[in-house]
Amino acid sequence: MSNSPSDAVPHRYPFRLVDRAEVISEERVAVTLASAGGTMMGCGPWPVTLVAEALAQALILAIPGPTGKSVRLVGLDRVRLSQGVGAGDRLEIQVCERAELGSMRRFSSRATRSGALVAVAEVTVIG
Repeated sequence: MSNSPSDAVPHRYPFRLVDRAEVISEERVAVTLASAGGTMMGCGPWPVTLVAEALAQALILAIPGPTGKSVRLVGLDRVRLSQGVGAGDRLEIQVCERAELGSMRRFSSRATRSGALVAVAEVTVIG
């Protein structure tokens, strides 16, 4: 995978929350959170809603194969933020598929920074 998620993530500025991505393994992706060209740097920690959306966007990058290009977010559940995160942070996201029903799939998502847990969420997508 390239360092730019532009092909896989359908969002554009200001809605794209992942600037760079690097696939570590089949279920792991390292992402750098968007800084909007440096304008968001130093603005303090992101609210949990932005972190949850960043986890959902990272999921698109972590899903193997062509399915990842056509997924649509259905729901975010059990979102918990353990530490503050913000623009420019590098997170390692682990995604694990939990269930599948037709074209709907449910994943658990876990984000760490330097080995410490940052956020968790259950993400449901269709496609």
